[in-house]
Amino acid sequence: MPRKAVAREIKARVNILDIVRRYVDLRRVGGRWVAPCPFHQETRPSFSVNEEEGFFYCFGCQAAGDVIEFYKRISGLDFRETLEALAEEAGISPEDIRPDPRAAATRDLRQTALRICDLARVHFRENLAAEAGRDCRAYLAGRGIDPAVIETFELGWALPQWQGLADTLRRAGFSPRQGIEAGLLAAGDRGAYDRFRSRLIFPIKNPAGRTIAFGGRILGGEDSAKYINSTDSAIYKKGEHLYGLFQARRAITAQKTALLTEGYLDVLSLNQFGQANACGVLGTALTEEQIHRLAGFCSRLELIFDGDPPGRKAALRACGMILARGMSCSVVLLPDQEDIDSLLHSRGREAFEDLRRFAPDGLDFCIRSLSGQAPRETLEWVKNFLSRVQMPELLSRYISRLSQGLDLDERALRRDLPARVLPGSAAGRPRGDGNVPVPSMDKDAFDRAIMNFVVRFPHHLPALREAGAALLLTESWAAAFWEKVEKCGPAFAPDSIVQELDEREKEFWGRHRVMLAPPPEHEKEELNAIRSAIARRCLERQESAAAHVLRRNVPAGDEADLLQALNETLLQKRKHGSFHG
Repeated sequence: MPRKAVAREIKARVNILDIVRRYVDLRRVGGRWVAPCPFHQETRPSFSVNEEEGFFYCFGCQAAGDVIEFYKRISGLDFRETLEALAEEAGISPEDIRPDPRAAATRDLRQTALRICDLARVHFRENLAAEAGRDCRAYLAGRGIDPAVIETFELGWALPQWQGLADTLRRAGFSPRQGIEAGLLAAGDRGAYDRFRSRLIFPIKNPAGRTIAFGGRILGGEDSAKYINSTDSAIYKKGEHLYGLFQARRAITAQKTALLTEGYLDVLSLNQFGQANACGVLGTALTEEQIHRLAGFCSRLELIFDGDPPGRKAALRACGMILARGMSCSVVLLPDQEDIDSLLHSRGREAFEDLRRFAPDGLDFCIRSLSGQAPRETLEWVKNFLSRVQMPELLSRYISRLSQGLDLDERALRRDLPARVLPGSAAGRPRGDGNVPVPSMDKDAFDRAIMNFVVRFPHHLPALREAGAALLLTESWAAAFWEKVEKCGPAFAPDSIVQELDEREKEFWGRHRVMLAPPPEHEKEELNAIRSAIARRCLERQESAAAHVLRRNVPAGDEADLLQALNETLLQKRKHGSFHG
C-alpha cells in the first residue's frame, strides 16, 4: 500500500479528536473544539479542531494540518515514524505499507540497527545486574541515584572486555560490519571491538521509545574520554536527538515547558528531584533540529548552563535560536564549580528552585550578555538574530526591546534591516513548490478573496473558472493553490488536498476553513459577490488595455475621443458595483 493510501486509511480509522485529547483539554464551541495551543505559549483558546474534516488550526502560531501532522508535531517524529505509529494504532499491518524500492536498502539498514541496539540495551542491563556490575552499582549508589530512576532510564554497564558486546551480537547472528554500522563497534587491526568498555551506559531513545544509540561514562582507567556516544548511524544523528526526551515527553506536554541541560546524570538527578520534564543535549551545542523536536511538545524551554564564560556564550547562542523560532525561554546559570547533579544532592531542590525563580527570560539574558560586548559585535548579533526570526509578527516586539535595552536607534534598526526579514517582503518567504516564492497570503486583496472563497466552497471552483477567475489571479501562490484545489476534482474530499499543501497553504486553508468557516446560508450571497468582483476585475483589465491602445492610436488633438471611449468603459463597470476584498 503506497504511503498516501496508508495516510488515507489512517485518517479514515483514527478520529483526530481521540489523538488531540491525549495532549490538549478541548472544549466544544459551536461546531468546533477549542483549547490553548500545545505548540506555542498561549493561555487563550487559539487552537481549534474541526472533527468533521479532521483538521486542526491555531490562529496564534498558524500551525495547521490533519491528524498525521498533529501527531508528527506533538511527538517529534518524522513522517515515516508517524505513519508507522498511527498505522499500528489504526490496526494497519506494517506489511501493508508498500516500501519504496529505492529506499529498501536504507530501511533494512535501519531495522537491523534497531534490533542491534535493542539487543545491546538488554546486554548492558544484564551486565549491571550481574556480579560484574557490582562496582558500577556502587558508583550509582554513591552518586545518590535511586533504583527507580535506574530502572526508568534502563541504565547499564559495559564490561572491560574488548569484545563482550561483539560476542553477544555474533551469537545473535549479526556480523561485525553490522555492529559497526549501528555505531556500537569499532574496526581494529584484529577485527571489530566494543566501542564501550568499562562504562556506565545510558540508552538513548527516539520519541517512539526505540533505543537508537548509547552514551557511556568511563569508570575505569582504560580510556581518557570521560563521556563518549555511539557514532552516527542510519537511526541516530547526535544533533537531532535529546537524552531523556522519551521519558520526559508526557511531563513536557503537560507543563508546556522543558528543562534542558547538558549531562546525562543531570537529567537523572532532575527526574529524581521531581523534574520529570528534563532532557539533555548529547555532548554537543544545542541545534536547530533539537529545538524542532522540542517544539512538538512545548512552547517554552528553561536552559540550564554553567555560569562561566563558555556557558554564558552557549546560552546566548541557544537563546537566539529559540527566540527566533517563536518559542520562549529563560536561562538558569549555575554557581561556580556546581552542576545540577551536585547542586541538587548537596543543597536540595529548594536551592535549584531559587535559581529558576530569578532566572532572566531569554531576551533579557541576551541584552545583558550583549551589553558587555563591543558595539559592532552587538549590532552584528542583533541584525543576524532579526534576520532569522520566523514569525514576522514578533519582529516589532524584538526590535523595540533590543533597541531600548542596548541603546540602539530603533528607527535606524528598522530601516537597515534586510528586506527579507520585513513583514510583507517577497524575499526570504517560504517556497511553495521548490521553484516559486510564496508571498504573504494577504498581499493582494483580490487573490486573497478568490482563494478564501475557493477554500470555503471548493465545489464552486468550476463556475469561478468559467467566469475567468483563474486568468485574473496575479500572485504565484494563488495560481499554484488554485491548481492544487482543482486537481482534487468535483468529488472534493477535504483531507484529499491536505497532503498536497505546503505549510503556508495549510495555514491559509486552516484559517479560512476551520477558524472562519461561514454559515452555510451565506454561500449564495458570497458567490454573487465574488462573481461581481470577477466581472469588475475583468472590466478593469479592459479599461487598462483600452487606455493603452487609445493613447498609442489617437492622434494629437483628439483627446476628446479618448475621453469618450474611457467613459463608455467606466459606465459599463459601474453596472457591476465595487469590489471590497
